[in-house]
Amino acid sequence: MVTEIAVFNAVPGKEDELGLAIIRGLEVIRNHPECISSHSTRCLEQRGRYMLTNVWTSLEAHTVDFRGGSLFAQWRNQINGLFEGTPEVFHYEVY
Repeated sequence: MVTEIAVFNAVPGKEDELGLAIIRGLEVIRNHPECISSHSTRCLEQRGRYMLTNVWTSLEAHTVDFRGGSLFAQWRNQINGLFEGTPEVFHYEVY
């Protein structure tokens, strides 16, 4: 199993809109057969900062299968235009 952590920063004035879009997008991510779980949290100190946590069966399940498939485009369509810059994305494994 691999845990993906992605951090998004909302465009100023669109903080709540990004949060709602991420929640809608979770259903898209969860539809991938190799997604074990998916949830989002909002930062208390920086209300426009969201952390998306997805658990995948493998690194390739995320980086190749999900990102290379139609679900990725559906996911990104939910949040496009609502976040600034490039999301910070890292993958973790149990140590």
